[in-house]
Amino acid sequence: MEIEAKYTVSDPTAFATLLTLHALGDYALRPEGDRDLIDHYWDTPNRDLLRGGYVCRVREDETDGGWWLTVKGLGKVDGAAHRREEHESQIPPGAAAPEWPAGPAREIVTHLSGGQPLTELFTLHQHRVLRGVVAHQRAVGMVSLDTVVFEIGGHEMVTHELEIELAPSGTMDDLQAIGVELGPYKLEAQRESKFERAIAMLDGALALPAAKRKRVLDVRADEPLAEAGRRILHYHFRRMLAHEHGTRKGKNIEAVHDMRVAIRRQRAIFRIIAPYFRRKAVRGFQDELRALAARLGAVRDLDVLIEAAEGYQSSLSPDTPGTLEPLLEEWRKQRNVAREALLTYLNSDDYRTFVDHYRIFLSSEGAGVKVSAPGDPPRPNLVCHILPAKIWNQYGRVRAYEPVLGLASMETIHALRIEGKRLRYLLEFFSEALGPEIAEAIGAIVALQDHIGELHDIDVTAGLLREFLMRSPQAARDPAVADAVGRYLNFKMARLRVLQRTLKRPWRRLTSKRFRGIVARAAARL
Repeated sequence: MEIEAKYTVSDPTAFATLLTLHALGDYALRPEGDRDLIDHYWDTPNRDLLRGGYVCRVREDETDGGWWLTVKGLGKVDGAAHRREEHESQIPPGAAAPEWPAGPAREIVTHLSGGQPLTELFTLHQHRVLRGVVAHQRAVGMVSLDTVVFEIGGHEMVTHELEIELAPSGTMDDLQAIGVELGPYKLEAQRESKFERAIAMLDGALALPAAKRKRVLDVRADEPLAEAGRRILHYHFRRMLAHEHGTRKGKNIEAVHDMRVAIRRQRAIFRIIAPYFRRKAVRGFQDELRALAARLGAVRDLDVLIEAAEGYQSSLSPDTPGTLEPLLEEWRKQRNVAREALLTYLNSDDYRTFVDHYRIFLSSEGAGVKVSAPGDPPRPNLVCHILPAKIWNQYGRVRAYEPVLGLASMETIHALRIEGKRLRYLLEFFSEALGPEIAEAIGAIVALQDHIGELHDIDVTAGLLREFLMRSPQAARDPAVADAVGRYLNFKMARLRVLQRTLKRPWRRLTSKRFRGIVARAAARL
């Protein structure tokens, strides 16, 4: 039997204060770590489990990689206190119902569903900050401070919530006493579970015609740029957190890449919206994102180097003389050092504090936004006021490279890539407001970026190979090693020359009349 009290924390400032507490009256609060959770709720198409009085949840714990099946009764509610039957078991990642281990949870689902396949109703994302509640060495229960993102039927809602679950040695008197101590924070007793609220959202969404359902971001031309940007930041922040577990595990190099991309996009949107926020409100977040990006980049760049060299070596015939192993060994050691630095940062209090404060900022409409003083003239603040000029200004910054492109150095070409990337992000972030045709323009920019990106990667690799040949003891001692690295360098340089010769192909798409027409029509929609 699960007994817990549930509250909604409507005031973001109160939620931030609750995160800092070490006690509630006579009850000590002891840190028990943070969890990032993805909750999938399942039922039959006719909702037979719900009709039978049960809820089926499959939880992904992104913090430790575990998957858990929980089947709960709908229970009884008295104020904020909830009592309900609960059965839980660990399951293999991604397992379907027939693969679940035997036990009460599976038996209830099988009985009520009649063996029908289950379908996912909706998904919730939660960041959970846990505090153990102790009174005079007696374990009373667990306080959970949750930031919950409901993504249902194309809708999104973010809430802050507090739950207190009693331990076996906790009592209803404890639950009531803790509720009294929470009084100054003006919490709202939550009579409905997250599931019940989500079902209400789902039914409301399903009642709408498909064309009227909101998109996940729903960026509009007539809304403040600051708030549109906050929503875009929140979206990529969640993507960042979604890849944190894989980054920590280190088994899939794409997790580092995906986490880095999510951070890169947050930094890009900050460059666009920062002028509309107070500097002190966003500077710390920008600094932390830059620091994290640097640590991820150090690992990712070496991942790319190692993967490319291993791929080249595996493509050679077995009788090809020489080996790249000394080079690969050096790069792997460097990667291990970079990875340790990354993990040290991810495990630090500074990183966790950043994530907690950043999450609150992203969930709090109006936080940090610049406000005009009384009597000041109106200033542009809506997406439709600001975006057209930003797009054309950034396009001009890209076109400025046209006269020098034929003789441009690698540094200049890389600078062009950065300007092109900023134009791409402008169009991507606000693509809903700009219309579907803008996808073609984005594709043209991506083609140029990919071309220049490969150029840049080869140029960096060539420099590292030359450095290895000049200073490596292995290359000096073993001519076969030097020969193998030299052949790899020649292979890379041949590809670089091809890319240099063909650079104007993607460039012509970006400077074409068709591209400009697409952008002009998109801007005219605003």
